Amino acid sequence: MINRYTKSVLIFILIFLIKKCFSNDAHTNLISILESNYPIEFTFEQKYQDGRLNGWMVIMGSGKARTEFEPPNNNLIVADGNWVMFYDPEIDRTTYIPLDKGIFKAFLNPKELAEDKVFQIKENQGKDTIIFTIDFNLNNAQKIIIYFDKVSKSLLGWRLYESLNDFIEVKIINYKKFSTDNKTMLKKIFKLTEDKSNIGMEYFGPYNNREVKRVTKGGRLN
Repeated sequence: MINRYTKSVLIFILIFLIKKCFSNDAHTNLISILESNYPIEFTFEQKYQDGRLNGWMVIMGSGKARTEFEPPNNNLIVADGNWVMFYDPEIDRTTYIPLDKGIFKAFLNPKELAEDKVFQIKENQGKDTIIFTIDFNLNNAQKIIIYFDKVSKSLLGWRLYESLNDFIEVKIINYKKFSTDNKTMLKKIFKLTEDKSNIGMEYFGPYNNREVKRVTKGGRLN
């Protein structure tokens, strides 16, 4: 069973990197629908087993995106086009993963995808939805299912399976086009920007009253 935080990260990356891939009609259709949604801003509810986690996400395209979570979860996930950065304010630690390594490299290089047969995409039409299923490894149940509204082509949510009965589900609550009018914010939102308050980093999402308790050397929260 994979870690819930890891699952959230995988979803975050795959949604906007999948548009780099192309080979068949399902690929082409998925790319077209995703690009029609960009740039997007939405709040979401993430469910995993008995747990729930709310968050806010912006996807700009071109490898740029940002995710913030509802307090008391203060973790940040930011992609600047070259790196995916995971920031944990409680321990004041940032982890960097390059977008050209591992599974990210596969999504950025369609030739490698074709040679390694990392995944395949299928498209199905529901009554009110368009459903894309991406199988990552045909030998087991690893896959992601992405749902779009059939009429508006708006992104509705997705479900990521690690195994047949182990999955995380994300439902989009509020959705709108992301405005690029605020040029000052645009320069900072796809970066980790330090804040002068005791929070550590600057947050741009809809959640207020954040309080960060830092872990001391003895392992206790301040």
